[in-house]
Amino acid sequence: MTSINALNLASGDPQTVRAFVGVHPSEALKEGSLTWLEKALEAASGLGEVGLDPKYSPTGTGSAQSKVLLSQLVEAQRQKKPVQIHSRDSEVLCIDALGTFNLKEVLMHWYQGEQSLSKVMEKGYFVSFGPALIYSKKLQRMAVRCDPGRVLAETDSPIPYAPLGGAYGASLVPSVVFRLAEIWRMGFEDARMALVENAMRFLGTPGKG
Repeated sequence: MTSINALNLASGDPQTVRAFVGVHPSEALKEGSLTWLEKALEAASGLGEVGLDPKYSPTGTGSAQSKVLLSQLVEAQRQKKPVQIHSRDSEVLCIDALGTFNLKEVLMHWYQGEQSLSKVMEKGYFVSFGPALIYSKKLQRMAVRCDPGRVLAETDSPIPYAPLGGAYGASLVPSVVFRLAEIWRMGFEDARMALVENAMRFLGTPGKG
């Protein structure tokens, strides 16, 4: 199970690796029981990547994806753990589901709901941008509208980016930071520091980067 593998990695280097555990939408139909989640989440830094995605199976009320997501959010709320949400082509459904909980912090991973971005910002959720921001005009428009204090940078590895020559991984993060700095009209180091502090705030870690 990948969640357990993530916990094992984090235990080997807790100062560098933060493990999130949970059932991705692609696995909802395969998940027979969530009895393992309580203990795993206790040892983890947060819940994720969880959410809804019609690419894999139905996402409506009563669907396997919906039931699995809601069950996991119940546990995240109980344990007061931050949550990372996958919401591809299901942004409104995810926002509605999240609105029924009192969660510590929420990160909308690679959020693409341009029309619902204002609602995400109003709710105080974090939004992450990956390497697609470097070339995507839509994501750049969204970044302009985001509160710089609610943004994180990510890799979404191991997904390769064809417009970037198939490149992927952590080496692209500085380019994401550079593009955000351009969009926000601030220096690279100021943007980097802001993003680090945002990440620490999302994780509930005191201090500055």
